[in-house]
Parts: sequence; C-alpha cells; structure tokens
Amino acid sequence: MAQLGIIGRGRLGRALGVALTRRGHVVAFADSSGGHAGAVEGADIVILTVPYWTIEDAIAACGDMTGRIVWSCVNALKQDLSGLAVGFDTSAGEQVAALAVGARVVSALPPFADAIGSAALEYDDRRASTFLCGDDIAAKGIVGRLVAEIGAEPIDAGPLAIGRLVEPAMMLLVRLAYAASPPREVALALLERTTRSASETR
Repeated sequence: MAQLGIIGRGRLGRALGVALTRRGHVVAFADSSGGHAGAVEGADIVILTVPYWTIEDAIAACGDMTGRIVWSCVNALKQDLSGLAVGFDTSAGEQVAALAVGARVVSALPPFADAIGSAALEYDDRRASTFLCGDDIAAKGIVGRLVAEIGAEPIDAGPLAIGRLVEPAMMLLVRLAYAASPPREVALALLERTTRSASETR
C-alpha cells in the first residue's frame, strides 16, 4: 500500500484514483483552490494528470518535490487538441522534470480514462501497453507496479528522453480513437516474438 497524491481531478485523475484505491492505496487529490501541498505532503508517489499547458502552475503549487517520485501522465497536447506542442527534441516528461527540480520523474502515459474506469484494459485477451520512460530505475519499477495494478502492461521504454517518441505515438492513438463517432475503443499493445535458436532460423 502506498500514499498517492493525484494532481488533476479530470477524467484520467479520477479514474486512476478509483482504480488505485480499489487496490488498497490511499489517494489524496489536489484541492480545487489550486494549492497542491495537501496532496503532495506525505505522498510516496505524486501522479500528475493535468493538461500540458497547465504544468508550470500545477508543479509550482506542489512546493518542493526534491526526492519525490512523480508519475507524469502528461502528454504535450495543444489546448485545442489539434496536435503536439513539443516533440522529438523534447517531451512533456522532460518538461515536467525540468520544472519539478530534484524529483524522480517517470513518464508513463496510461490508456484512456474510460477503459481504466471500467476496468476494461484487455483487448481480445491482450492487455494494453503503457511505456515507461525515466532515468531512475527504482522509480520506474515502482510506477510500473502501479501501471500493472490498474490492468495495463508496463513496458520499460528506456530513459526519460524516449518520451519524445512515445508521446507522438499516443497522439496517433488519440486521433484514431476520437476521429470516429462514437469514439473507437483502441489501445497500444507491444507484440514481441520470443528469440528463436539459430537452428530454427535456418
């Protein structure tokens, strides 16, 4: 059981809060006035689920984050959702790390809130994948366990900078999901073939 502070009470933040509470974790949300210290104080892990264009104010309201594990669920979407505000030379995860000085930031963009909220993260018997990007191996392991607890499959994608590749892939998923009416129920899943022996490949 962990103490979790969730910054952001939108659909994703609420869905994660419900799912992780069911797993026995203690969840505190940031208060509506914008002061986040109550949710951060005593938290083992801070989960950031705010829109990209609000991260500066949100992180400033958290106070000192030195040494804290921060699970960033932030993708660098423009405010009108038409595309990414940054990409390929930086990422939302790296921007979060630059603002949350001294924090142990792991970027892991989970599946859509509706799927988390309905505990429907299996698609034809395959779990949706969530790619973890971070420079702190221990922090990645802890966030990976939370990802598994909500029903997704954690995939270690490498250092935080790899978010530059993951975030555009998630933008594609947003486009595929919401270009149709009603939205399509889609998710990413990594397919990996087991290594075959040399004799089998001849």
